[in-house]
Amino acid sequence: MSLSLRSKLILTMSLVVAGATVGTSIITQGYVRQMYQRKFEDDFKAEVRFFSERQLQRLSSIRKRCEKLAKDEAVITGIEKHQPRTIYSRVVEQLQEFSEPKSLDFLTQMFALPGMRPVIGRPEKGSKSDPGSKNADHPLIFVVDADGEIIAADDAKSPGQMVLRKSMLTSKRMEQMRALMKRLAQKVTDEQEVAYVMADAPEGRQAMREYIVTPVLAPKTRTLLGAIIVGVGMPDLGERALHSFSQLTSNDPGGKDDAVDESINSGFWLDGKLHTQTIRPEARDIVGKTVEKYLAEGHIGSGFTEVTVDIPVNDELMPHALLYRVLNPGSPFSPACQVAMYSLTNELSTVRELQVRIISIGLLALALALGLVLFISRGLIRPILALVKGTEEVRKGNFDVRVPVRTNDEVGRLAESFNEMAQGLKLNVKYQRLLAQVADRRVAEQLMDREASLGGELRDVSVIFCDIRGFTLLTAGMPPTEVIALLNEHMTALTAIVHEHGGVVDKFVGDMIMALFGAPSAHGDDALRAAQCALRMVLRRDELNEHSKWRFQVGIGIATGSVIAGCMGSEERLDYTVLGEKVNLASRLCSKAAPGEVLIDDTTLEKLDGTATSEPVFDLELKGFSEGVAAHRLLGMVVHAGD
Repeated sequence: MSLSLRSKLILTMSLVVAGATVGTSIITQGYVRQMYQRKFEDDFKAEVRFFSERQLQRLSSIRKRCEKLAKDEAVITGIEKHQPRTIYSRVVEQLQEFSEPKSLDFLTQMFALPGMRPVIGRPEKGSKSDPGSKNADHPLIFVVDADGEIIAADDAKSPGQMVLRKSMLTSKRMEQMRALMKRLAQKVTDEQEVAYVMADAPEGRQAMREYIVTPVLAPKTRTLLGAIIVGVGMPDLGERALHSFSQLTSNDPGGKDDAVDESINSGFWLDGKLHTQTIRPEARDIVGKTVEKYLAEGHIGSGFTEVTVDIPVNDELMPHALLYRVLNPGSPFSPACQVAMYSLTNELSTVRELQVRIISIGLLALALALGLVLFISRGLIRPILALVKGTEEVRKGNFDVRVPVRTNDEVGRLAESFNEMAQGLKLNVKYQRLLAQVADRRVAEQLMDREASLGGELRDVSVIFCDIRGFTLLTAGMPPTEVIALLNEHMTALTAIVHEHGGVVDKFVGDMIMALFGAPSAHGDDALRAAQCALRMVLRRDELNEHSKWRFQVGIGIATGSVIAGCMGSEERLDYTVLGEKVNLASRLCSKAAPGEVLIDDTTLEKLDGTATSEPVFDLELKGFSEGVAAHRLLGMVVHAGD
């Protein structure tokens, strides 16, 4: 189905406005999401920076002291010879300011070692190291060999009991310890490793512990001998402070509406479990499984990983942004992740509100655009419809049609051009008709196609001259109008015969017709066509004599041979014709032909190649020829069986 121009304008304008509206909505949505995401990431990264700074402050001295111990000759010798007391004296001497008794056995908590006891002297009742004290965040110190077997540990209850049994380690921790030592042996560097473990803390809480693993290498061979491992408790990292601060900066500072809570909830993920004080209980399992899934898929880099999860809030699933960072990428121990999460509800609500406003503005713009299109198209369609109507009239052949010129713009200039075109077409048709009337149709077409110019070419042509016998006596005393009528009737009938046989009428000279076969185009059997045409012209004249008011006969002469064919005259006035001896011969034969007789020359008879019946006419005296000319009287054409 074809659409009108107005419909196309309306459709185009609608698509443009709709596209602009959708594009603006998408861009706005992306901008809002980016704005919320940037706020969330900035807050979370601030927490990460805080964590990193606290971590650096807490562990810097211990790291340096452990690096120094790893190069101590006594420690190296003690590890090589498995001498717990030697190791103990050196390690405690260097790390005693960091090591105090725990309210619970710290190594037992970290590595599930049942019955493990501290080795440093018992604390006094009521001291900070008192088992009843609330301070349970002191470091744990122990040493392992290259196979991951524990050689010595800080155990105050049994001085000198430095060697631990393999059975005191759980299979999982033992595998992790061996994996760590294997990794260190492969690396053969003094780079320290970090591991994280969750353990029981006072008041029934869970706390994350951090282990600094310092390789001990042989001084000469640089092979791994063992490692010094120091476990420290991780302090409060500002989880609640971040939650409270984000609530103050959100749209719901009181936190009264759980569905639109914009506060940032954070925590730590370790060993398939999420440890947090701010993430809702119903969301913890979802967050933990999501982090575990992405870690299993290989997202364990040191950068931030962001995903979107649906969390149930008030019996309704709501999208939340989840961002996590692996604290110990590349460690043989279980990855530990710092996790943060916030609701996207307000973000989506803001996006929907902006979309409604954008769509409303888009609809208003569309309505205004449609009104403008209707107004403009009205002035544009009218002249175009007039042009369409005028074009239809020109196609019907009415070149007198004109369209009104109403404006001076492009449409007005188009109307002017149309009117000029119609006038030009009218003149062209007129010229073509005149050309067809003064020249044969085929000659006229060829002249127009080739853009005729002065010049000629040598062609093999059969020339016919047909003249009325006794024309002077016939028209004596006849009114000029009747003479013209006689000639028009005669010429029209015989011209049709010429065209039927593929010839062209070169010219009319008084009562004589000159026809060509082989120019301006040849058929290959032009002599045969000329002979058949001549006989048919005689018969046609006889037919006209039966019912016409004028009765007379014609004489015809035919000559075949090479002539010069082309446009002759001047640059202003050209005439297509042929020149040569054969033209003169055909004319002279015509003048000698009796009424109803056709005379042909020798060449024409040869070209007929036995297809014609004729009788010779000897020694014709023709004007312009010094000797007698032999000719042939064409009697008819031989009809072969099957023709």
